[in-house]
Amino acid sequence: MDEPATSTLACELCGATDAWTTHLPRVVDYISDETFAIRRCSCCGLCVTDPLVGDASIAAYYPARYRVDRQKYSGGLRVELRAGDVQGALGRGRRGRLLDLGCGTGAFAVAMKGRGWDVAVTEINDTVLDRLRGAGIEAKRPDEAMRDGFATPFDAITCWHVLEHVEHPLELAKWARRHLQPDGVFQVTVPSLASWQARVFGASWMHLDPPRHRYHFTPGTLARLLIDAGFQIVDSSSFAFEYDLFGALQSALNGVCTRPNVLFEKVSAAGAAHTTFSTRDVVLSYALTPLISTATIPFCLASWLAARGATLTVTARPAPAAGNEIPKEGS
Repeated sequence: MDEPATSTLACELCGATDAWTTHLPRVVDYISDETFAIRRCSCCGLCVTDPLVGDASIAAYYPARYRVDRQKYSGGLRVELRAGDVQGALGRGRRGRLLDLGCGTGAFAVAMKGRGWDVAVTEINDTVLDRLRGAGIEAKRPDEAMRDGFATPFDAITCWHVLEHVEHPLELAKWARRHLQPDGVFQVTVPSLASWQARVFGASWMHLDPPRHRYHFTPGTLARLLIDAGFQIVDSSSFAFEYDLFGALQSALNGVCTRPNVLFEKVSAAGAAHTTFSTRDVVLSYALTPLISTATIPFCLASWLAARGATLTVTARPAPAAGNEIPKEGS
């Protein structure tokens, strides 16, 4: 890895230089075993992975075991919840054009097409793109979409767990604003660095995921990014049942295992062929799961009631000329 240190870069959000402080000094990537730091801009609060791996090098951190279906048990529930979020924001009877940025396996896109939507996607996995094109869905690589756009605007653009992955999230949000109908919605989901999970587990928190997660948002920094991109925020939620429960369990296990995310890789398709785990880590992960799960449920319930769940979902619309107020950092 030969990437410039974050301390030499201007902040993506506010443009400040020489304003970086250390949020977490050492976070281990469970795929590459490399160590990264998380730096915080003292001017605006945005947190960035250090070093920030650029687009020219990032593909090496997305091996085959990362690209397969990572939610084989919760995928159906996730699709239903996301479809409900979109329809709830636009009106239950409305149909139109939908763009799913970074569509993953394409399950959500296929489901929405089946519900009567005209669907397009972006994705870096060419196998997924070919499959979706065969299903009648317009599918482009992100660089192609950013360069050429789409012929007609969208009623809804979804960005589920994508904004934290891209090299320039503000640029992507501005692009989405230009491709959205005036009365359309932009829905974004990111891990929340202001969550109880992030604060309790620190460097062991499963959803940090460097270097693939290049940015780490709080409600305040995400709001500022969306407002700067030309949106107004109309709704937000920190409730994500399927992400929060397992995230708390795996993060707690990360604190006692010698490497991160052992249970996740053992029970998901992502790690089915991965065989480098120590016997100690596997035994500990399975043995402690019932005990930790018992504590995880009330912890997650309390975090949801306090609006400090691990996953932040924001619904935004194109802003009027005056914009709207940026929430205070950490809110």
